[in-house]
Amino acid sequence: MLRGAALAVLLVMLAFTTLYFVTGEDGGPGGSLFALLALHQAALWAAKAMSPIKQLPPLLTMLVVGFALGNLPFLGEHVGRQVDSNWSAGIRQSALVLILLRAGMALDINALKRLRFVVPRLAAAPCLSEAATAAALASALLDLPVLWAAMLGFVVAAISPAVVVPSLLSLQERGYGVSTGIPSLVVASAPLDDVLSIAGFGICLGLALTEESPVLSALRAPLEILLGLGSGLLGAAVLVLLMPADEDRATKGGPGREERFLSLLGLALTTSFGLGQAGFSGAAALAVLALGAASARGWKEEAKPVVAVVTELWNRLAQPLLFSLVGASVDVRTLESNIVGSGLAILAGGGAVRFAVAAAATSGRGLRCEEKLFTAMAWMPKATVQAAIGGVALDRARTPEERTMGQKLLAVAVLAILLTAPLGAILIQSFGPRLLTKEPEENCEKPEDDQQGRSAAPPATMATADCESAGLQKDKMSL
Repeated sequence: MLRGAALAVLLVMLAFTTLYFVTGEDGGPGGSLFALLALHQAALWAAKAMSPIKQLPPLLTMLVVGFALGNLPFLGEHVGRQVDSNWSAGIRQSALVLILLRAGMALDINALKRLRFVVPRLAAAPCLSEAATAAALASALLDLPVLWAAMLGFVVAAISPAVVVPSLLSLQERGYGVSTGIPSLVVASAPLDDVLSIAGFGICLGLALTEESPVLSALRAPLEILLGLGSGLLGAAVLVLLMPADEDRATKGGPGREERFLSLLGLALTTSFGLGQAGFSGAAALAVLALGAASARGWKEEAKPVVAVVTELWNRLAQPLLFSLVGASVDVRTLESNIVGSGLAILAGGGAVRFAVAAAATSGRGLRCEEKLFTAMAWMPKATVQAAIGGVALDRARTPEERTMGQKLLAVAVLAILLTAPLGAILIQSFGPRLLTKEPEENCEKPEDDQQGRSAAPPATMATADCESAGLQKDKMSL
């Protein structure tokens, strides 16, 4: 153990000294690259140190480390707030692309087919209900005009795929909720929720501060959904056409794991950043999710090595960077005492409405009360979208009055991250194993494939459904 600790210290020291010798002052204390590496290393090693505590998800440790390095005296000035804002935004978006790729490639398509009517309900109803509630409370408590109150409502309504998706994938990998498709339902709905929130925010921002056409503003949400799905599916079709699922070809010099991974990641990053530059940031997450899901379905067995590479890159590089940067982006100096109370009331009221509507949105598909409760619980965390757009209105404000209202929006966004991201991560990890049914391994000869095609069938037919989903029966399952 002592030798391992010494080796870890040596590697960290080599990383910092190499960075300094290669980049100069920017890689030394007080430099932007130094701050970036410090955040990554601190988050990575802190998560490893806390790993024996199973109830504490790694992302929560990383969030806390980033928040501390961004706000504690001396550390905030020399580490957390030294990261270049453009670099931070780009890295956060790149890391989000990686986790959405992983989520898309892990989607249970058969489960989504069964839940195809629940996905849009879960994506739209809680989001719009919380946005309306938060807007009404903001108008009353913060004295905001209608458009600014609506902007605030959409800012706090967006859930965080960066918090929700890794937590749900962790439960899915351990077999929880697979039989009823809960992880796939939540993972597939999350980008749609963000599309609606970002589109709604963009519409209100355009009407309040820019000269965007009202017609374009009204069409933004459906346009971003179609654009996201279309670009993701088109990209996957190109990849599958150029690199088909052909094992013989792969062994004879055809595309291997590296070529598939690099092509998929490059296309995902290009699509995500390209849509953002074109003004359709809401479509970016949906496009990456669709790209990952369609590519995995087209590549079949050859997608598994690609998933392994994506997972490893996420665990070692992207996850520590994403959550430490999100934590560091939270600036407690923006929290004015006279706004905190109103902000808490807005978040509590909107969260209560979201919870109730999310539980109701999953009705009618044979889910147990415990599963509905967990789905509503998993539909609460907020972080990445609030960090990304919380300060946009303040940046674009033109008058002192608008700047004051922009500061109120940013303060409530910061509160949303501080309260819901850590609490939501803890609740998902703690209550998931208690509220969701764990997949029994003896149901089928191929338990690793058991998660595909399960339905909310009666107990008498569940074993048949299990084996059918693994391809051991030819007859279709009766829903």
